[in-house]
Amino acid sequence: MKKSVLRKAYLEKRFLLSPKEVSEKSLAIKELLFSRLMMHRYDKVHCFLPVKDRNEVNTSIITNTLHKDFPVDVYVPKIRENGVLTHHLFTTDTPTEENKWGVPEPTTEGISSEDFFDTDDDILVIVPLLAYDKKGQRVGYGKGFYDRFLELATKNTTIVGLSYFDAEDEIEDVEETDVPLQHVITGVRVYSF
Repeated sequence: MKKSVLRKAYLEKRFLLSPKEVSEKSLAIKELLFSRLMMHRYDKVHCFLPVKDRNEVNTSIITNTLHKDFPVDVYVPKIRENGVLTHHLFTTDTPTEENKWGVPEPTTEGISSEDFFDTDDDILVIVPLLAYDKKGQRVGYGKGFYDRFLELATKNTTIVGLSYFDAEDEIEDVEETDVPLQHVITGVRVYSF
């Protein structure tokens, strides 16, 4: 299927989930993430903050666990007006505010994508998605923010998506600029590509 069709279908599927289902499925995804990936090996973890109105996976339980149990620097993104992401160190005290799309973002100073990846550190990047296929291609919200960010990823970067749903067979309109995922955690299984 094409991205536009998948985007619409998976937004509808997510909106059908009850708050209880979102909570239970998010917890299952978090548990599988921490049990299947060697989280202690990462020096930096980059994670999106959830948009509750879109029934996104509740990544707050992931960042809370990282802050509590792992000696890792946690970063979250902020969307700039030019469509570029900046990356902000995220602690338990970092203030946030919602942008025009309802995305919670830090109000602190951030760094560029180039600076974020300018390191030999092992990095885990957890990306939002609506759908994905069995080759690791993802469908996001269609703005390309993450693809522009991830094109700078180093060989020490692991890219993981989180989803409530299983993989589609194939996304038909993959572009050269699309950066594939290495894993997707569903709460029931881990897809590795």
